[in-house]
Amino acid sequence: MAEDELGKHLQDLGIDLGSGDDVFEPSVPKASGLEPSLPVPGVVSGNPKQRCESFLVNLLLHIDPSFAVEVYEENRRELSAEVIGGNAGQLIGKNGKTLYALEHVTNAVVNSDTEAPRVHVDVDVAGYKRRRDDRLRELATKTAERVRKSGKPVELEPMTAAERRVVHIELARDRSVLSESTGAGSNRRVVVKPL
Repeated sequence: MAEDELGKHLQDLGIDLGSGDDVFEPSVPKASGLEPSLPVPGVVSGNPKQRCESFLVNLLLHIDPSFAVEVYEENRRELSAEVIGGNAGQLIGKNGKTLYALEHVTNAVVNSDTEAPRVHVDVDVAGYKRRRDDRLRELATKTAERVRKSGKPVELEPMTAAERRVVHIELARDRSVLSESTGAGSNRRVVVKPL
């Protein structure tokens, strides 16, 4: 997403990254039952963890005030954000597409300071990604077993880059098979081959 487009979308939500203000005042719909004149404190500047937490809290306030966010610093270049409460399906979307979009926009906001080192933010909603990764690791293990027994390559269904990465990491532990990605775009998939 181009920086101008991101700025426009965030501005539509009442978030101005260029203002440097330490107070964020959203326009809360009257139907929400919240007092629209109350400012919501938020930091859109500061360290990456502060930018991440501020952005997600303020964005989710607009979607559903019952969401809560916990942000953890995994290391200097990686943050994890866990969203809990509210209607998780609303943020996950079909096959996780809304969640991936939320993660993409969150990374764009956190890394809007082009002078600072890039930080990756992993956003999860109600443990969706954790459960998905467990299923992918199980699929990888079963596929490796199938390849060992048959001696023939097995091609998996198309996956996102993050999903393929989980499968490759799991299969790297198994010295009897080799995994590689093939295909292009949304048709990119993992092929597991015997060694």
